[in-house]
Amino acid sequence: MEELDHIADSAIQLVREETERERSQLLRVDEIISQICQDLASMKASVTILKMEAVTISSAPVALTRAVRNLVINAATHGGGAFVTVGLQNSTAVITIDDDGPGISEQCMSRVFEPFFRVDPARRKSGPGAGLGLAIAKEIVDRHGGKLTLQNRSSKGLRQKVIFPACFA
Repeated sequence: MEELDHIADSAIQLVREETERERSQLLRVDEIISQICQDLASMKASVTILKMEAVTISSAPVALTRAVRNLVINAATHGGGAFVTVGLQNSTAVITIDDDGPGISEQCMSRVFEPFFRVDPARRKSGPGAGLGLAIAKEIVDRHGGKLTLQNRSSKGLRQKVIFPACFA
């Protein structure tokens, strides 16, 4: 366990160093997320864009891409498909990634951002990845002034929501 903790710390430290070196700039978040969705769809991931409003934020482009890509891949892989929206609500950029999967049990919800944590232990052997995607996404979003939340949807599935302060020219 100590070795796994060290690996997780190293991976997250690498993300910190990468995002600290990359300068924040004004970005059209809708354009970046549209490109991520198109790239993943071309690789046969189940990704659907529901709505894309033009929204500008201040963030580092590579870091933002890495964070959102992790979230969309999670929804497409573990939730049966990703349904993505980008919009503006009360001066806030809102990125929503819904899926139709089983959601996350309430007892697991408090641990989802822990490195190496996986909701379904069976995925540890069968699914790709190391269980760092959500931890890395949260680290990036937090470092760039945003907030990442997860919640079960009332019907079924999971909602991953990222909010950032919007920028206006």
